[in-house]
Amino acid sequence: MRAARAAALAACVVFAAICSPTHAELLAGSDGWHSWQTDEAGAITDMCCFTRQRGAGSRAVCYLDETRLVFSSGDDCAASPGRAQYYVLVEDGKPREIRVLSEACPVETGGQITDHGIVPAAENLAWFRRVIEDRTVSNDVREEALFALVLSESNLAFDYLDRILSANVPAGR
Repeated sequence: MRAARAAALAACVVFAAICSPTHAELLAGSDGWHSWQTDEAGAITDMCCFTRQRGAGSRAVCYLDETRLVFSSGDDCAASPGRAQYYVLVEDGKPREIRVLSEACPVETGGQITDHGIVPAAENLAWFRRVIEDRTVSNDVREEALFALVLSESNLAFDYLDRILSANVPAGR
C-alpha cells in the first residue's frame, strides 16, 4: 500500500511539473506589466525614482508607463538587503520595457501589474538570456536586459556575462 501511495504521489509531482508553466513562460504569454524578485540574495536594492528639491534627492513614485525615468542609487530609498524588484512590460508577447528597482520603491502604472513572486535565480537568468539573445527584440530592450542582469549581482548572471564578454574578445588579447 505504501509503494502505491508513493508511486501516486510521485506521478502527481511529475504531472504538476510538466503541466505548470514556469515563470518565464507566464511572462511570454501575457501582455502588460509583470514583476518578480529572485531567490538569490545580494542584489543591488537602492534603485528608486527621485525628485530634486533644493538640491536634495527625495524618493518619488516611479510611474512605470513613463518613457523616461530618473533613477538614483542613494538618498532615502534604500531597501532591505538582497531584494531587487524586476518590472517588465510585455506587448504582443515581447518585452518592451525593463526596469529594476528596489522593492521599497513605490510604483504606479495605468494598468495592472502581474506579480510572479520570488523566482529562482536560474529561471531569472534564463528569461533574460532569451531576451538578450533574441535579435527580434529591440536593441534598447536587450541593453535593459543586460543592465538588469548586472544589477542582479547574481553569480549565475556574472558567469553568463563573463562568457559573453570573453567570446567577444579578439584572439591574442
